[in-house]
Amino acid sequence: MPVTRSEALFFAAGLVVGATAGANYPLLKEKLGPLLSGALAGAGAAFGESYSEMAKKVAEKVEAVQDAMAEMKQAGEPDAPSPAGSGAAEAMPV
Repeated sequence: MPVTRSEALFFAAGLVVGATAGANYPLLKEKLGPLLSGALAGAGAAFGESYSEMAKKVAEKVEAVQDAMAEMKQAGEPDAPSPAGSGAAEAMPV
């Protein structure tokens, strides 16, 4: 598959930017280190808060479904347990 001129230019520009950043990495790390660490710390805290909120919502939904299932089960059962559901073997009358 042939490479177009614009693709070659983007590739060359990426090489130039990567080589420049690699050559100046210690300087960039020194200048941008506090900015990046602050941004990552803030992102981590925000992620933790959003994750805990999401976990609470999921737990509430699961609890609501469990409550609804328990109510449906109780509504379907009569007050006295039926012998068919007890699991005990019964003798058939003759």
